[in-house]
Amino acid sequence: MSVDTDARYLFRRAREEAAKADAAARRKGSPQEIAAHRELALRYKVRALSISCPEQVLHDAMERDQGAADAHLGKTRH
Repeated sequence: MSVDTDARYLFRRAREEAAKADAAARRKGSPQEIAAHRELALRYKVRALSISCPEQVLHDAMERDQGAADAHLGKTRH
């Protein structure tokens, strides 16, 4: 498989896992199930980005995602 094909596949899998996490959250699935799907989505996305993006772009994307995750955790902890 080419790098382009691999990255597309990984991005598609990341979207699928994110959709599964959202569906589980809507139907009030277990926190473990939701977390597992979100973790898989993140892992697929990171792998896709590492294949398809220069190092600085990857670093910037990770920082953006971390900021969003921190904001989400801050809201759920209160």
